[in-house]
Amino acid sequence: MKNEEVTLILAGGNLSLPFLENVIKEYAGATIIAADRGLEACMKLQIEPDYVIGDFDSLDEQVKDAFLADRRNVTKLNPIKDDTDSEAALHLAFEKTKGDIFLLGGTGTRLDHVLGNIAILGQGFVQDRHIFLLDEHNRIRLIQKECRIKKEEQYGKYVSVVSFCGVARGVSESGVFYPLDHVDLQPFTSLGISNEIVDEEAVITVEDGTLIVIESKD
Repeated sequence: MKNEEVTLILAGGNLSLPFLENVIKEYAGATIIAADRGLEACMKLQIEPDYVIGDFDSLDEQVKDAFLADRRNVTKLNPIKDDTDSEAALHLAFEKTKGDIFLLGGTGTRLDHVLGNIAILGQGFVQDRHIFLLDEHNRIRLIQKECRIKKEEQYGKYVSVVSFCGVARGVSESGVFYPLDHVDLQPFTSLGISNEIVDEEAVITVEDGTLIVIESKD
């Protein structure tokens, strides 16, 4: 996929500037959407986002004054709303862009936001888009049916699978140290945690249900 068909959403969670800078270089030419406090990271790196969206209730006043005045492609949201700024940015990405979407700054100390950001990854199924939650240590996705991870392209050492929204039936993993063969993965178990890719490619499949797939660095 061309970088022009990639969207980077910069959210307001933990966002390492060196990490963000490397991702932006890797996906040079990608569409950048700054969601609320994600705009502060853009300002620090002197990056001009393509779109800005949020209620801006947590945004530094100096950033507001420096950036939001007389700028186009800024969507101001009502602070009293049902969705988060990250989800609003995701909807904007569906409307304005195509291709894969990477949500950065979507993890951190606010575990409620982390869980919410994992949940909204599932909107990619309806939109036929691949969405990843990405930080320095983890690449997270939701899958239905199948995903393949090449060992040379894996994001860290470990690959974990967790059932999402009930039992994930018929889960199989091949090309990994701990293979699974048509296992019904229950929601209250740690069975799928900390696997490792041992072949050239890992294949993860689920016959019915949804899995969280997490690639992690140590």
